[in-house]
Amino acid sequence: MKAGFEGGRKLSDRSRSRIRTSLITLCAALLAGIAWVSYGGGGQGSITYTGKSGPVIMAVKNVYLVRGPDMAAGKVVRRLIFSTADLASKLKACQAMTCSDADLREGLAVDLDAGPRLNYWFVADNQKLQFSGTSPPTALRLTTDNPQRLTGQLAMDDSTRGGPKTELQFDVAMTKEFTRWR
Repeated sequence: MKAGFEGGRKLSDRSRSRIRTSLITLCAALLAGIAWVSYGGGGQGSITYTGKSGPVIMAVKNVYLVRGPDMAAGKVVRRLIFSTADLASKLKACQAMTCSDADLREGLAVDLDAGPRLNYWFVADNQKLQFSGTSPPTALRLTTDNPQRLTGQLAMDDSTRGGPKTELQFDVAMTKEFTRWR
């Protein structure tokens, strides 16, 4: 059979275009599935912060879930890490919980289970802008909450106190569990 022929008939330009579009769509879907698995989870939304030099708006694309001991809380906590950059390989290389947010340059780390409120740390501009705070637990709405997966939304607004405002949705599997704090 010659190229461009099907069952002895020549394919039209329109048919070739449809086949090409279908193959591209299939490849994109497969790559998206691979990316979802390798990054630990998917997230979307934004973090807005108004600093002295003006507003900073970050589009979050990567979300990670880690679990490990927290020295301040004195117990094991879960940490959601929202980032503009891919941190998967760095997180997998970490050996202790203290390392889990060390490479976060733009984003937000939120500790769950540490106390009656959500503890968070916001960073932007390669960690030149930082803000730490707490938020009421009602800011986090989970539709899936089990030891290996979290799905939900984080909508908090600390802008009146000089902190960030978040509008984030996520679905994330456990990225890494730590046994040591340091």
